[in-house]
Amino acid sequence: MNSGDSRLMNSTIETLCDDTVWGEAPRRQGDALWSSDTQAAQLLTVSEAGVARTALAEPSNGIWFLPDGRLAIARWHAKRIDVLEDGESVLHADLSDLARAALGDMAGAPDGRLYVDDMGEAHHSGAPIGRVLVVDPDGSARVAAEGLRFPNGIAVLEDTLIVAETHAMRLTAFDIESDGTLKRPRTWADLAKLLSERHRPDGIWPAPDGSIWVATTTGEEFVRVDGSRVIDRVPTPGEFAIACCLDGSSLYLSASRSTDPDLDLLSEALPQKKVRGRIARVEVAT
Repeated sequence: MNSGDSRLMNSTIETLCDDTVWGEAPRRQGDALWSSDTQAAQLLTVSEAGVARTALAEPSNGIWFLPDGRLAIARWHAKRIDVLEDGESVLHADLSDLARAALGDMAGAPDGRLYVDDMGEAHHSGAPIGRVLVVDPDGSARVAAEGLRFPNGIAVLEDTLIVAETHAMRLTAFDIESDGTLKRPRTWADLAKLLSERHRPDGIWPAPDGSIWVATTTGEEFVRVDGSRVIDRVPTPGEFAIACCLDGSSLYLSASRSTDPDLDLLSEALPQKKVRGRIARVEVAT
């Protein structure tokens, strides 16, 4: 393992909401934190006023705030992206003829383009069947990249897109072409070599210096990596690290655990709905 100058963060993790199921895609907007509680089919908003929950008829997965401030929502199984306008869902992009299975995480570029995972029907097989779709501001969409092993978290850094390949245990970088398509795939960080094969990336978020915060699922920690270096680590022992976002020096975390220690989280506890998650905040170096 090459951990470079990594350090364990000793800041206290402050729990903001302790009764989620599976919080995906935490995003800050204004004074509130939004998250998609995928398994509970609800959107969460956490603010000083408390926790607000919006029940969804169709579960969401990735979410992203567009440049005009509207919230874009990737409908998990419905194969479309909606936007919230005055509290109502409005169709933004119909992906039913393009996406093959469930939609995953989502991130956007400053020009309003969205990138969303098309995970594939057997994404847990580990086969290179996953794709990233690009959605233009007018709602038109096409395949931006393919051949990925369970694409998950996405981050856009100027003219580079980084995607977490969960079953490949790596972060993969692409050049973003002028039309939004992705070219020149290359390994940006090999988490299996840097840490261990338990560190399978899920949600990711860029830091101001170009490094990336990674939720490492069964690695039970959030790590900040920069290519071949691990810079920071926030352990969450006993919790599956799902997703994160950074706002200034505050790292917002989503993690879940089995409420029955005898049940495996993914294969047993989740189908039996014996899972409890939380959204938390920790102060980190910037």
